Amino acid sequence: MTLQSLQTVSGPLAKRAAALGLTLLRVGSDGVAAVGSDVDWFEQKLINSAWFFRLVTQRRDMSSGENGFFELANGLYFAEFSANFEQAADEESLGLLLLGKELSETETLQRICDSLRLDRRATEAKLETTHWLSRSEAKRIAQAVAWMANDLDAVSTHRRELHQLSDELATNYEELSLLYKLSSGMSLDQPPSAFFENACQELQEVCGLGWVSLQITENQPRLNQLRGAAYTAGQIDLRKPLRQLGRELIEQHAGRQGFTIIDDTSKLPGVASQVSRSLLIVPLVCDGEILAVMFGGDRVNDEHIDSIDAKLCASLCNTLAIFLENLMLLEDSQSLFMGTLHALTSAIDAKDSYTFGHSERVALLSQMLARAAGIDQATVERIYIAGLVHDVGKIGVPEDVLSKPGKLTDDEFAAIKMHPGIGANILRGIRQMDDLIPGVLYHHERWDGKGYPEKRAGMDIPLFGRVIGLADAFDAMSSDRTYRSALSLETVLAEIEKCKGTQFDPELAEVFLKLDLSPYFQMIQRHQATQQGRDARSENRGVA
Repeated sequence: MTLQSLQTVSGPLAKRAAALGLTLLRVGSDGVAAVGSDVDWFEQKLINSAWFFRLVTQRRDMSSGENGFFELANGLYFAEFSANFEQAADEESLGLLLLGKELSETETLQRICDSLRLDRRATEAKLETTHWLSRSEAKRIAQAVAWMANDLDAVSTHRRELHQLSDELATNYEELSLLYKLSSGMSLDQPPSAFFENACQELQEVCGLGWVSLQITENQPRLNQLRGAAYTAGQIDLRKPLRQLGRELIEQHAGRQGFTIIDDTSKLPGVASQVSRSLLIVPLVCDGEILAVMFGGDRVNDEHIDSIDAKLCASLCNTLAIFLENLMLLEDSQSLFMGTLHALTSAIDAKDSYTFGHSERVALLSQMLARAAGIDQATVERIYIAGLVHDVGKIGVPEDVLSKPGKLTDDEFAAIKMHPGIGANILRGIRQMDDLIPGVLYHHERWDGKGYPEKRAGMDIPLFGRVIGLADAFDAMSSDRTYRSALSLETVLAEIEKCKGTQFDPELAEVFLKLDLSPYFQMIQRHQATQQGRDARSENRGVA
């Protein structure tokens, strides 16, 4: 520690001491130096002397030390304070040098002069104007400066804590901002791929990683089409085996929680070292099962991946795990819902052996037509479900009417015409199926207004009704009925062409005539095979 280096350091206590004309010292293991440049010549020489440094070094062994106040020699006082707020080194402290009246009245001044090689008479002459302190005055000044030091130390501590809190708030703000963005986008109405791609991009930018990848497990069937999917962001060499690494990490981190930072991937098994020198790995876990793994590397500026970024990534992955869990719950709910609908439609179709599979085929045709007409995917799926339940009202129609061969009487036909209204009333009790009601209620309306039950015409017929009505008519003409055999495809398509603008929406009919109907005929073959199997089992039971 040199005098020059110490004099350049001027903290708040040094400034206050200088304003009061007091000499503040900085004491280290290798010397003592005054803080500031306005130091009396005598005090400066004294401070630089080996004799004085020896006295200061021995101060802790002195019995006269009272709460940091020491009398180094008669009339030579020294007070010691913490130097935390002065940005001092760990081994340094601050001291206050005070000169007492006894200094000139005892042999202490002679010792100092001898040590500094000064003439005592000349020194006394120069010191005549110096304000000498009594011991009690020195103690009071030392106590006042000690209070200043304690206050400044507390202020410094609060500033450090405030700075630390500010850093933590900045980090938490980034984390909360990122989580808010992701939570805002955590909608099951949007494609999951868009959500995961956005999550990877946000995390890659916030954490300063060169790239980020999300690999979803292949072992969870409830994830449906997401199984084995991978999403990435950042600068990635596509030649690197990212997918393979993702699968390996899922296997290696099964059952683990929290983040893992790998500074040297050369120690890892598998292909990790081929992808990145360092890795941040965070498994996405739900109920102890790993659903995916988020991993990234190549930190910007070649810096190490720190725990703050890792914690941020872990928080994000908790959100993503919740999103995946919600997707699985939605898949469970949809599977149960669709299973119930198919069971219901099978029960309806079973009332008439000639219409077996009719509801499922109408749903398929409605879906194909809606998609070809450019209707959005969400609406297409709802039209499909409406097609499944469009004949639910036939539950209220007597079986002998539904299965009657030959022409119906007026009363019987009136009973048949009631099934759209019956079906609509059934669905009105189910809130989640409110939007399906138009397809059920209006699928027998005609474009020219001659249909039933309300004789609506043109665009006054809801879209669901117009789509399902066309699909229903096509399947009715293409299927065997009690009163006639199925018509040929050419005949059916010619009838649709003929009825454009009278029975059918002309634009939808034009789209329908261009459809590839092979999926429909494949479904008919499956239904026929199923029906033949049922008939054979019935015959066998009858023989038994």
